[in-house]
Amino acid sequence: MTKTRAIRFGLALSGGGAKGIAHVGVLKVLEEAQIPVHMLAGTSMGGVVAAAYAAGRSTEEIERFFRSLRLLDIVQRCPTGMGLLGRDKIADRLRDALGGDLTFDQLKMELALVAADLETGEEVIIRDGSVVEGVMATTALPIVFSPLRWRDHLLIDGGVLNPVPFDVVRHMGADRVIAVHTFHDLPDLQQTEPSATAKGREAGPPKGRGAEAFLRLLLYRSHWTPMVHISEHSFGIVERKLVEQRLQEAPPDVMIEVPLEGMGLFDLDRVDACLQAGQEAARRRVSELIELRDAPSPGRWARWWQSLRR
Repeated sequence: MTKTRAIRFGLALSGGGAKGIAHVGVLKVLEEAQIPVHMLAGTSMGGVVAAAYAAGRSTEEIERFFRSLRLLDIVQRCPTGMGLLGRDKIADRLRDALGGDLTFDQLKMELALVAADLETGEEVIIRDGSVVEGVMATTALPIVFSPLRWRDHLLIDGGVLNPVPFDVVRHMGADRVIAVHTFHDLPDLQQTEPSATAKGREAGPPKGRGAEAFLRLLLYRSHWTPMVHISEHSFGIVERKLVEQRLQEAPPDVMIEVPLEGMGLFDLDRVDACLQAGQEAARRRVSELIELRDAPSPGRWARWWQSLRR
């Protein structure tokens, strides 16, 4: 008698700066609904969450990491002049989140991180070596962070080519693919602070105290603030078109869309709003997720057809 092969679930997580914290809320709902995750692919902030989860960190531990994260932990001068912010402080915090400077073969689950080669324009899938280096590459948002030299590639944020890498987890061998896309309406370029008009927030002095308030003032009231907003606006336009195109070519089995009104790249203090949005979006799709979980394993011919689509 032929033994039935276990169905493998893959999870793809999008980028979006602070919006990516919503992925933790989605993971909480997946665990509640007993939806298994066997492999992950992440772009940008989705890569941060995917890496921590693949390292065996619980959703509670990942949530605590984001709650402890402050602008002081990521803001430093970029010594190369190729970005507004340096990377060393972020790398240290990532090691804390992962539990050390892990390599991909030390992870509890399969992981792929998506980046783009600035010199060739090609998509680069990182699946070996240092996980921290891979995360730094997939989060290297142009203008904000400098590109990362990784082997023979000069890498930037994977969102410029593949904002929601559901095709990547399909190529990794997933039978069922769940994708999570965090997004918001394109920001008003005349708006000074991205989150000032968000529900429950009012425009006013920078949040935080002391150095934290000063850094927020620099980020949202400085002369280079419009550059960050234009960059975010441009990425939003490109991201929508790329996701639409990839959905037509090879859609995931379930796409969880998480709307986050007025959420800026650096709104790291809005963890509760992000978690709630992620949980609410995932719960709206729970019935589909359970149906996907309980569907019979694909037969030999179905697996062959899937392999042709990869």
